[in-house]
Amino acid sequence: MLIIKSSQHLRTMRQVKSFRSCGTNTGLSMWRAELARLYQEEVALANRELQRLWLGEEWRRHLRECRIQGARA
Repeated sequence: MLIIKSSQHLRTMRQVKSFRSCGTNTGLSMWRAELARLYQEEVALANRELQRLWLGEEWRRHLRECRIQGARA
């Protein structure tokens, strides 16, 4: 069992010999990663809006069917 008593027991990147924080080492420039993230969020936002509209229409269709069934009874 591992017991961590304080933050001094946590390993940091200063202790990892092969770690470099420069952008060239990661293989992906930051602006490219940011553009990809923004594009992905725009697509997700559009999908959420389309799903919201679809669910609203399905709910209206359900209520119409309930009204029709209630009128027949």
